[in-house]
Amino acid sequence: MRPETRKWIRKPHSAAPLVLEDVEIWTAERVLTHRDLTIVNGRVVDISPTKNKFRGLKRLVVMPSAVDTQVHLRTPGQWEKETPETGLMAALRGGVGALLTMPNTKPVLDSVEALSLAQELIAPSELRTGVRVLYSVAGTIGQKGQTVAPLVELARAGAAAVTDDGKGIADDGVQLAVLKASAEAGLPFLQHAETLGAAGPLAPGPVQEKLGLMPYLESHETDMVARDLKLLEQVPKARYHLLHTSSRKSLPLVKAAKERGFFVTAEASPHHLYFSSDEIQEENKSFKMNPPIRSRDDREALIAALESGEIDWVATDHAPHEAETKQRPFKEASFGTLGLETMVPVVLDLVAHGRLSPTRAVSVLSLNPAKFLGIADEFGDIKLGKAARLTIVEPDAAWTVHALDHASLSKNTCFDGARLKGKVVGQVNRAGAWLNSEFLE
Repeated sequence: MRPETRKWIRKPHSAAPLVLEDVEIWTAERVLTHRDLTIVNGRVVDISPTKNKFRGLKRLVVMPSAVDTQVHLRTPGQWEKETPETGLMAALRGGVGALLTMPNTKPVLDSVEALSLAQELIAPSELRTGVRVLYSVAGTIGQKGQTVAPLVELARAGAAAVTDDGKGIADDGVQLAVLKASAEAGLPFLQHAETLGAAGPLAPGPVQEKLGLMPYLESHETDMVARDLKLLEQVPKARYHLLHTSSRKSLPLVKAAKERGFFVTAEASPHHLYFSSDEIQEENKSFKMNPPIRSRDDREALIAALESGEIDWVATDHAPHEAETKQRPFKEASFGTLGLETMVPVVLDLVAHGRLSPTRAVSVLSLNPAKFLGIADEFGDIKLGKAARLTIVEPDAAWTVHALDHASLSKNTCFDGARLKGKVVGQVNRAGAWLNSEFLE
């Protein structure tokens, strides 16, 4: 049995101390080595120099749990792709302690009734796994880009963000109205930047050329970003976030908006940070995602921007699909790949290869998205007296991703067969301490 398939065991919180011995502690501010971290009743009560240095060559790192701002939990109405239980178990095993679920469900989350239904259906799994779920709602009714959804009412009902994710809002007037309504509701707007008419499923590259497919050009992203940032001049108090940045040419647009004082942020997805169009595998249709994986130059620019702060954090765009829809030819297959169980390992892999510092890794995985969602009181740091929202990793563990080992109901991951350095072995959250059984050996 591969280690990744072993059972995760929960130890409920109690007055009996749980001591994580001789670990490194990574936060966004510092790295501490050889520490004993003690948890009592779910809170960090002591961080002290270790009494027994026994790890030898096997390092363990404790870091704040990741916060993922783009996850398709598929609830309500798409349980053939993912269920609340499988999605949150995937988050748990991936080191993700909180996530923002997307609104393109059945029904679309564009009304208080639909939002309440999603909250009701997900709550039991949220309680059992301890993974916190926040909700984004559609910017337009039915995500049709025509009529603005009742965003003030949705904010009062618990919405944390606004997005028509999966579809860019084409009409300038509607987009402006959504930005105004989002600002009035006090919610950030998350843009899937894609102008109408994207011709193909793949960016220019070897597989796209071999299959004779029309290329998905970067201008579909950059043109919409430029349009949006121009509109933002009319709503300077609006918060604008660029989802899954894929093109290096989007970066100077975001940077310029930030320098002008607008509330603009951007994220990158793990697959855009790990792969380039030269590495797409023709037989694995999980490499079809929107926006597509682009050139090596794009990948290198995204990694550099993540390190410098031009890109603010990492988010997965976790998009489960049933096998039948991903076995079709590239032109017909569904867009999307899994991400919850590989996001933290991909960032750890960047650390292992000297592309990110440990402190920056914590910022892009946890602190920055936690601040964005307004949950930094619970996530993003490790402090005495604070609730334990921790992920335990082996940063030096090299392992191979196997799609069938994923906790997600669907198995469509473009990382199938990838070799990563850095593995999640445990997480501490509201439900207790969850540990991979190999960690306990």
